[in-house]
Amino acid sequence: MKTLALSSLLACLLAGTAMADTLRVGTSADFPPWESVNEAGDVIGFDRDVIDEVCKRIEAECNVANQAFDGLLPALQVGKFDMVISGMSITEERAEQVDFSNAYAEPPYRFAVAAGSDLAKTEKREDLEAALEGKVIGVQTGSTHEAVVRAHLPKSEPRLYERNEQIADDLNAGRIDAGLLEQSVWEQLMEAREGQLSLTGPLLSSADYAEFGNGTAIAMRKGSDDLKKRVDEAVASMLADGKIAELSNKWFGYDLSYKAK
Repeated sequence: MKTLALSSLLACLLAGTAMADTLRVGTSADFPPWESVNEAGDVIGFDRDVIDEVCKRIEAECNVANQAFDGLLPALQVGKFDMVISGMSITEERAEQVDFSNAYAEPPYRFAVAAGSDLAKTEKREDLEAALEGKVIGVQTGSTHEAVVRAHLPKSEPRLYERNEQIADDLNAGRIDAGLLEQSVWEQLMEAREGQLSLTGPLLSSADYAEFGNGTAIAMRKGSDDLKKRVDEAVASMLADGKIAELSNKWFGYDLSYKAK
């Protein structure tokens, strides 16, 4: 009986260890090539490859689940997820709610308009800001893009969307005047809508609008100190050995690796 009891206890302890190393990851898979869902229903993309590699390096099994972007951090906070990866920028507001890993990428941002729009001819940021006064701008709910429009384009009307594809479709249909997203996301959306949309204005970064944040990172619950340490070490090693650059070139065709400032 003692042997059986000890065996049962050992099995429970081992099961607990296995459970501790199984992590739940949340993402909003409507953000290609960062993350999207393929025909088989699997989440794919740059962030999927990044988190798979992170989990490999911290020796954890990770299960990725898809849900709306604006619900990711609340779900993380209540324990539905252990980590969130979804092209998410580090901002002061978010950092008050969750802990972030070291940044692993830093994308450029861009406005887009319908092909043929007079706004497509605008080159300077200041001129575009003036031209967007009184216009309706599509942004994803809870994104840094929404924060930028509210802070720097107060005479424009932000229209909120759950999915980025909806922004592109409403642009083409004339229901909004412009949209703001990462350039890489526009490139994917435009490829699927040949000739319908045009990029406008310059490439934008946190140097233009601080609301874009301080790079893209993995979010974790406050107090996840051990997990954060392990993830930070994994991200640092992936930046150092070129793995982030490799994955970035695979999905974007150029390197979005975060460069320490």
